[in-house]
Amino acid sequence: MHSTVSSGTSSPPSNQLYPLTRIVWIGLLVGFLLNLTGWLGNNLLLGRLWDAVTIPDYSAAWRATLWRELFSLLPDFLYGLVIAWLCTRLRPAYASMAASALRVSIAVSLAGGITTYFAIANSGFIPWRLALASFGLVLVTKIPLALLAGKLLERK
Repeated sequence: MHSTVSSGTSSPPSNQLYPLTRIVWIGLLVGFLLNLTGWLGNNLLLGRLWDAVTIPDYSAAWRATLWRELFSLLPDFLYGLVIAWLCTRLRPAYASMAASALRVSIAVSLAGGITTYFAIANSGFIPWRLALASFGLVLVTKIPLALLAGKLLERK
């Protein structure tokens, strides 16, 4: 159960545990939604920028495989798991799960988005404009999904 503190926000007892299976399922759901929103954003919002990119064809055989498709989905599922797990770990430190989720989404976006898109742009595979737009998309999609994860974790 939650106790109410003087500020009117709910705070879980410091010994409240979130079941690991709940964290995993919510993390996988968030990962699926990250993949879905990423695909929609990259195709509908940033499609022209991606279409203008020419990537060297040295990996054509790899890109045509099912493994490549599965491997490209993995990072968002990992981000979803990390978001759900970090929300539970930061929750006791902040007044609400929403505050924790907001911090988590920004941290995960900075760590994952910058290292991914900026490294790809720095290597010359995509233009910096596309890297910045893609990072913005990552940040915009992770915030509401981290808030969703927080809400689902707090649900009884």
